[in-house]
Amino acid sequence: MRLVADIGGTNARLALSEDGVIEPHSVRNFANDDWPDFYDLLENYLADHGSSTLTEMVIALAGPIKGDRAELTNRNWVLDVANLRKVAKCERVVLLNDLTALGYAVSVLGPDQFTSIHRGNVHQSNVGQSLVVGIGTGFNASPVVRTPNWVTCLSVEAGHVSMPISVAEMLSDSIGQSSAFSTVEALFSGRGFTEFCQIYCKDTSLQGVDVIAAYGKPDAKTSTSAVNQYAALLGQLLRELCLSYMPDSGVYLAGSVARAISTTAPDRCTEAFGRPCHIRSDQTSNLSVINDDRAALNGCAAYM
Repeated sequence: MRLVADIGGTNARLALSEDGVIEPHSVRNFANDDWPDFYDLLENYLADHGSSTLTEMVIALAGPIKGDRAELTNRNWVLDVANLRKVAKCERVVLLNDLTALGYAVSVLGPDQFTSIHRGNVHQSNVGQSLVVGIGTGFNASPVVRTPNWVTCLSVEAGHVSMPISVAEMLSDSIGQSSAFSTVEALFSGRGFTEFCQIYCKDTSLQGVDVIAAYGKPDAKTSTSAVNQYAALLGQLLRELCLSYMPDSGVYLAGSVARAISTTAPDRCTEAFGRPCHIRSDQTSNLSVINDDRAALNGCAAYM
């Protein structure tokens, strides 16, 4: 039996899996603020679901993996393989970046687990290069390389790179400056979306969830415009990432911010995403939104 976990900056999901399949009754969601560390959370889960048949764990988390140790980027939690083995009393523990886990999920996603919002000029294939882009509490990406026999997901920390010039120029046009968003994650994250809306709407009390909820309402024209501008910025960033990673087997968006923006204002996002560039006349990559919150758990279950 394998325990799988997806630990974000805000929430954690745990489940049990057998032969790559999640046991639906075992899935449980946790609010991280309710727990001092992951070990206490894990002990609580095991107390409810039993650990006598547990042989291994595959844990995805929002942060870099350094050998047998990992620390969440947006929460002061540290996970150590030796301690996890001790708590769970299992033989094998694997730590994955959460976007890497979503990369492994791409090969097993069913048609009801994602929505296509842009069709490129090539057909989606089970082999080739894909890219998963996660925008939620933070930002990261995972390049996925698939062959007929195996899947490899590369680990990166794309959120901490400097903002692409093309996106910075669009920012300056939208809000008159770009200095507040020096890195990709500074803008493309939950706090980044909220700050962008506050600057654009000149209202420091605004929260991102409220702006999304007000989208399209007659008395919320400025908020609606802010979302449209942000969606265009997202499309431009994804266009830049396509040149970096050449994901001709598709780009998959994940995370609460990515889903909110791409489903609220998809046309603004895909208009920027689909523009040709100097090295190719058409956007070859399909753009889809992963709409299943348990996708990373599926990736952990599929990991070999």
